[in-house]
Amino acid sequence: MAGKYIGSLTAMRGVAALWVMLFHIDVSLFYRDMGALISRDATGILSKGYLWVDFFFILSGFIIAHVYAEGMTRAGKGRAVADYLWARVARVYPLHLFCLGLVVLIALTYPLFLPGVQDGSWKTFMAWKAIPSNLLMTHAMNQHVYLSWDIVSWSIGAEWWTYVATLPLLLFWVRMPGWSAGLTVVVTFACLAGLVAALPDKNLDITFNWGFFRCLSGFVIGMAVWKTWKAGALKWAGHDLVLVVLLAGLAAAFHFKTFGPYGDLMVVPAFALLVVGLAHNSGAVQAVLNTKPLQYLGRISYSLYLVHGVAFSAFWFLMPWAKAHLGVPTEAGRWLYAAGFIAIVVVVSHLTYAFVERPARLFLLGLRRERPHGAI
Repeated sequence: MAGKYIGSLTAMRGVAALWVMLFHIDVSLFYRDMGALISRDATGILSKGYLWVDFFFILSGFIIAHVYAEGMTRAGKGRAVADYLWARVARVYPLHLFCLGLVVLIALTYPLFLPGVQDGSWKTFMAWKAIPSNLLMTHAMNQHVYLSWDIVSWSIGAEWWTYVATLPLLLFWVRMPGWSAGLTVVVTFACLAGLVAALPDKNLDITFNWGFFRCLSGFVIGMAVWKTWKAGALKWAGHDLVLVVLLAGLAAAFHFKTFGPYGDLMVVPAFALLVVGLAHNSGAVQAVLNTKPLQYLGRISYSLYLVHGVAFSAFWFLMPWAKAHLGVPTEAGRWLYAAGFIAIVVVVSHLTYAFVERPARLFLLGLRRERPHGAI
């Protein structure tokens, strides 16, 4: 089933994971009244970092279509569907369960040593009644009014149920006419805009409430982008200069906060163009993204993503104690904290990838005598 490996997309997944991590580091400092990493009045380069989750969703739709869509058109669809869903379980569930267990361990041990940690946020982040939805990965379907446990895992749950919801489309996607990709993008984007309009904040920071539909929209757009790429369209987006300008434009949009109400929606077509451009590119951009450090960062990006959510909880509840005993950190102190946070997450993610994520995936795939489909 697997299509050609596209290394640039693997590397960009790692870059996006780092950006989301920096966003959450900044959030933890800012909302614990310890100052932001970078002034939020001066730039949105970090405060808008949640938008890279939408890049993940678009990228996931592209990769899933790339790996599975053509195989789904062959005979034996029942077996193909079962293999697909089992491969998705093997990919997302073991590490999700492991990281959920780590945050439960924090919830059980922190109060023994620091009784004062149980503030208002403890009651929501560590809400025991949210455990069933976390286990079933339904915690991005408006079941709660808060993020809970491994706070980033709402997107993993949203993605799992998106795998299920898009199965009918995946089964027939290759056989559908080329114009269906454009129509799909227009209709899906309109639905996403409607979701943004229906919610009070008018932005894409949609998580525990209707994050599933945010994911579903991005994923379907990613599938349409794959169909466009497969047809050889938009090759101009793969030129090095176009990609550099596109990345610079995204960075500038984040920096200057040129969003406003509904403005978050502008990144969706930009991310879609970035994905198809990276898939087409065979020049300098590909050479940079295919370097070993960035490739490895991409391979462990799922661990980076979930583990940094655990680290967020671990540090979040230590911050009031640190502030009381050490005072508000200086700007240098905040960046030192960020560097330490990232270093710890990278090291732990290396270990979870090597000893949890990959072995568990291979074991579960082996139960169906299925080989893993690349670094997806």
